[in-house]
Amino acid sequence: MLHFKSHYVFIFLGGVLFSSAVTAQSTLIDELRPGVTKQLAEHRKSVLSGLSYDLTFDLPATIDQGISASSIIEFELSDVSEPLILDFRESAEKISSVVVNGQRSDYRFDSEHLIVPARELRVSHNRISLQFTAGDSSLNRNPEFLYTLFVPDRARTAFPLFDQPNLKARYTLTLTMPADWEAIANAPLRQLEPLGERKRLRFATTDLISSYLFSFVAGQFQREIRRVNGREMVMLHRESDQGKVARNIDVIFDLHGAALSWLEEYTAIDYPFQKFDFALIPSFQYGGMEHVGAIQYRADSLLLNAQPSQTELLSRASLIAHETAHMWFGDLVTMDWFNDVWTKEVFANFMAAKIVNPSFPNINHDLNFLVRHFPNAYAVDRTEGANPIRQDLQNLNEAGTLYGNIIYNKAPIMMQQLEAVVGQSEFQSGIREYLGAFAYGNATWLDLIGILERKSDVDLRSWSDVWVNTAGRPHFLLEKTAASSGLTQVDPGGTGRVWPQQFSVSVLANGSWLSESVESGPSAFQVFWPEASAGLLNADGKGYGLFPVDPELFFAWQSLDDTQRGSLLVSLFENLLDGNSISVGDYLKRLITIIEIEDNQLLLNLMLRQVNRLYWNFLSDAARIEAAVAFEETLWTLMLDADNPSSKKIFFDAYCDLALTRGALDQLLKVSNAETIVDGLILSET
Repeated sequence: MLHFKSHYVFIFLGGVLFSSAVTAQSTLIDELRPGVTKQLAEHRKSVLSGLSYDLTFDLPATIDQGISASSIIEFELSDVSEPLILDFRESAEKISSVVVNGQRSDYRFDSEHLIVPARELRVSHNRISLQFTAGDSSLNRNPEFLYTLFVPDRARTAFPLFDQPNLKARYTLTLTMPADWEAIANAPLRQLEPLGERKRLRFATTDLISSYLFSFVAGQFQREIRRVNGREMVMLHRESDQGKVARNIDVIFDLHGAALSWLEEYTAIDYPFQKFDFALIPSFQYGGMEHVGAIQYRADSLLLNAQPSQTELLSRASLIAHETAHMWFGDLVTMDWFNDVWTKEVFANFMAAKIVNPSFPNINHDLNFLVRHFPNAYAVDRTEGANPIRQDLQNLNEAGTLYGNIIYNKAPIMMQQLEAVVGQSEFQSGIREYLGAFAYGNATWLDLIGILERKSDVDLRSWSDVWVNTAGRPHFLLEKTAASSGLTQVDPGGTGRVWPQQFSVSVLANGSWLSESVESGPSAFQVFWPEASAGLLNADGKGYGLFPVDPELFFAWQSLDDTQRGSLLVSLFENLLDGNSISVGDYLKRLITIIEIEDNQLLLNLMLRQVNRLYWNFLSDAARIEAAVAFEETLWTLMLDADNPSSKKIFFDAYCDLALTRGALDQLLKVSNAETIVDGLILSET
């Protein structure tokens, strides 16, 4: 690591007046590490303000040429006793010039950082000009297009900057590129200058945004423009099948418009940025990314094939709602540090679940939430290696490890319970206060909890400590008596934790299901459940944990509503994996009989995912072959008999997943070679 030894000589000769400053300077450099440490980020946040970047990129037509770039960084500095450390995860050779406050800098480069000496800086306004070759690793360069993807800490792979979420800045972007390319960025296009075979685009200055949200897309794209609810939107895409585009384009724009309108009403804040565009990118790494004013999507997540299934339509609507919700939750108000990255994800997922309701009025949204979130959350939380929702993070280069099923699936469940505890009206009021208080800034989870706690008589900090800061799920014990039953939470970790929560219990009495809502807390509570009666805990699917369940409820399938059926399936599967209630073989036999009579696509997909997991991971080879014969025959017959094209595809996809016998594999080969034509089954459009 670097040491500024000459400064020690200066201080020795000049006295001890500045010794503490140099000690701080030496410590900052001594502890410099690759990435962005929490210590470095906290220091920069304490001394930097008024940050802006003026960035220029010269984009060549061919992928093998480097991208020449320049940047002007301006900021206010309150303390010049220490060197200024910028982040750049590229080689030092890519930097050709650094000018600080009008003078060529005697900068140093170490551990992915550009270090500007303190003597070149001044209290108040500073200006740094850089010439460099942009790093390629996060520019996603393809032969005919490129796009930036800087989440969580990858802006520093492209250009030097202060790459941390709580140093929001204004960005002004200039792109020089081939004349036949299209581009979108965070702000509207301000000026277009033709340059023969090339052109220069100058974009307006952005609102205050975090570095991971800075973005542009450029290349050979088709541009589609629509005006939705009075707002102009631009969509870039590369789809050559114009029929597919025509089938999908209107609903894509309409879903964005509906999501924006819902969010404006719910938050009482108009869309907070200058424009709203999006790009559909082939083979994009994620389903989507919420760059301000320039959302990026994986193209096939939005451009669906003909006759999409109900699940595919819901997934698209949820994805669009999720990314649109991020404009408020994550972009307008951003986490202070990436240990709270889950907050933007929980808000987006939670709001998306609310947003899709108006777009799909005939869907059972409680069931949709149940099947989308609970199985994936349990997949982690049932294991010994489960992680809490909120985790520690000492360096941004480890932020990618925080993403996973817990923040995407358990966190929305937690938020649903939090809303139930606080109350919908007070929760919405708290959200509005939170967004207003921290607009264009940063906040922590505890900032929100503090606001909500003032609107509730519940100790939300203690509530949050268990739900958010610890891993795992409760187990429930049911003790039945002649007249009623006692239900108790048990902490499988043995530490006495309690997950306060609300859910319903349904009991079959005199041929009818009777339901009651219950609140589970530290003490056992009584539920109406006569000893000889059948019943279902967590009947509404909102409770979180391992609930005792009776496999004989399969025989009452027709009397259950769809949400009860979903909850039964989830609870039975979790108990099976925990060694309770039912064997794998018996469960598979019961599933196949239910699959034959069920027509709800959400439930069919849930059951077929369970079948796939058990079939390939829990059966012996001999048992699997025996099961294969039954499943192959059943699924093929159901596929042929299905009137609904999306159901037909669900059964065919499951048949492909489970096919094992020679006859089934030969059948698939005939379908693939078009020797066998299945009416109504669309395999691919490419």
